[in-house]
Amino acid sequence: MVDIAKKKLPFAVVTVLVYLSYCAASWYGMRGDLAYYGYNLDFPAWFTNDAWAFFLGGIFPFVIYTVCTVFIYRMLPIKTRGGNVSALRYGISLAVIAANVVLFALKFIYIAAPLYAPILDIILDPVVTVLFVSLYMVYAYKMDYVEKTYFHVVLTQVLGTFIGVYGLISIINIITVVA
Repeated sequence: MVDIAKKKLPFAVVTVLVYLSYCAASWYGMRGDLAYYGYNLDFPAWFTNDAWAFFLGGIFPFVIYTVCTVFIYRMLPIKTRGGNVSALRYGISLAVIAANVVLFALKFIYIAAPLYAPILDIILDPVVTVLFVSLYMVYAYKMDYVEKTYFHVVLTQVLGTFIGVYGLISIINIITVVA
């Protein structure tokens, strides 16, 4: 198997790529939000364009991702007695980037069915992201980034956080769509 953590990009580059991937994945929804606010709240035209929608759409998900990864990886080296936690973190970032690129491609459906965008967000975002992270965790297990006896801790910490955060976001989205 190819070790994706052997030749790493610098951390800053990966961070920018994660942000840009969240921008792409959230672009369609933010376009609709800015159009709605621009029409109802009289936002200026220079603020309600696609460029602003692209960059504003990624801020909130990126902040949530950053906070989650700080909590995940702060205690993980202690709980796993070492291991290659930096390779694990790098791979999770790549998995999130790949998931967001797939979400960007899937969200072209919004052009055909714009009224279903909130419902599709509730379904697609958690399913695709957790699927990609889960597949990466299988890869990390096979690559032996962390000793197999401690891998259950990593799996619980990483997948538990992703499922918990995306579940909470889905519940909030369900409440806001219904209300």
